[in-house]
Amino acid sequence: MLFEYKEKGFIMNINFKYFNNQESFINYATNKEVKYLIFVASSTNILLENFNKENIKIYGAIFSHLIYKNKLYEKGLISIEISEELNLSFIKNTRDYNFDDCKYSQSKSIITVFDGFSENTENFLINLFENIDFNTNIIGGGAGVLEDKTKKVLFNNEGFFSDSAILLFLNKKIKSSSKYGWEYLSGPYIVTSNEKNLLKTIDYIDALELYKDVVKEDCGLTLTKDNFSDISKNYPIGIIKYTGDEILRDPICFENGNLILIAEIRANSIVNILKGNKNNLINAASEGAKEALDENSNLAIVFNCITRKTFLEEDFEKELDSIYKEIKTNNMIGVITVCEIANKGNKYINLLNKACVIGGI
Repeated sequence: MLFEYKEKGFIMNINFKYFNNQESFINYATNKEVKYLIFVASSTNILLENFNKENIKIYGAIFSHLIYKNKLYEKGLISIEISEELNLSFIKNTRDYNFDDCKYSQSKSIITVFDGFSENTENFLINLFENIDFNTNIIGGGAGVLEDKTKKVLFNNEGFFSDSAILLFLNKKIKSSSKYGWEYLSGPYIVTSNEKNLLKTIDYIDALELYKDVVKEDCGLTLTKDNFSDISKNYPIGIIKYTGDEILRDPICFENGNLILIAEIRANSIVNILKGNKNNLINAASEGAKEALDENSNLAIVFNCITRKTFLEEDFEKELDSIYKEIKTNNMIGVITVCEIANKGNKYINLLNKACVIGGI
């Protein structure tokens, strides 16, 4: 599908398409001069040698599911042609990347996908934000699947990589929003001991014990190793920022009285424990779509958290429908992520969990 954007004489062509397997994409990609960014659903078999045999230049990332139009796909891939209006950088190792070498730091917008389980993600995003133009908008999300956090999920023709990232630079401003919809349950508390994404104590109490007590009081269930992921998806932790906004963190498991989160949390953070309501989440996504998509929007790009999907279950496509109806065309693509990012111009960038991030072009 060819999407063409025009603004004051500036034309941007973005050609994107969904394929149900690697073979159908290879049959389509006959122009050997074109480079492709591809998003791959994790249950899809991808063999790099098949791309290389046909001399197809690719840069890709693996996610649990794909979004195409208003539907969710657990198999297949979405391809985006890298045209003259798009510039792409594939970063094999975010720990060693020198942003002084970045040729496109003046771009108006950046779409990024990165290793969602890399311990270096937050440092990389901070460095990215500090080395681009003050008013550049950034949206994106973390690749990966919850079932295998060590899997290498970014790739190019050379191989698969960990601690890696892809940056797609646009000379068009992306209008964006990031919405949650989770509501207050208990708090505030102070993080009194932590180590990266390990939350050890809250108010000098074992984090797990405090969390278990709050959850049991609300739903009547006791958290165990067996039921933790099923229950904790309903109860994220909200970090209160100085602006009054909250940045969410997903507890994914526990160990020795500590809560293990998907992303880092800092000592002395003020936090609340939140809870979910399906209608609130769907309404929040709809509000986000209204913010990001206007009468000039022809393409919606969605980065939606995996734990929103697991929480909403069969109602998740209602959330996709609530976004899709706000765009005047049928152009919507996206991925299910393990974490998300979005900023608006000069606002500082944050790593998000449980968010629905929408970009409108």
